[in-house]
Amino acid sequence: MSAFLPVRNIALVLVFATLPVVVHANIGEDLVHLRARYGSVTYVGPQLLFEVRLNQGQIQPAAGTPNPEEHLTVTVYLDNDRSVMEVFTRNSSDPAKSEISPSDIDTILAAASDGQKWSSVEVSNGKQTWVREDKKILGRLSPNSTGDPNGASVFIVMLNSK
Repeated sequence: MSAFLPVRNIALVLVFATLPVVVHANIGEDLVHLRARYGSVTYVGPQLLFEVRLNQGQIQPAAGTPNPEEHLTVTVYLDNDRSVMEVFTRNSSDPAKSEISPSDIDTILAAASDGQKWSSVEVSNGKQTWVREDKKILGRLSPNSTGDPNGASVFIVMLNSK
């Protein structure tokens, strides 16, 4: 047996350990899974707050990364210790950078797809809404319609109550 094999195995472990953590937003997850996906958590009453970043089409924990104004906060609402709604907002006080972009939406929907396709649907309130192929999960954009320069748009991924 060659001495090269253990060195190669150690090298492979190091390579995989340094790759960015890729996470997916999965409604229905418990706190253990949410922490594994989004990183450290801040508790604010019954909500859980996570700081993430979108990087090359993936959602990743943002702890310790530069440019916090480019990060997003994910506010997670639980029911029976399971995620039922996740609200994504930009971490920017700059109104020009506080809006959720179409690229952000594509990344979040891809992360929440669970291998299924999303379709745009029309709803009575006029908000842009997507439904996952299995009809279990909705995505909805709530734009900053108040005119308040301190306001921001939010993107919500939630259980479909219908």
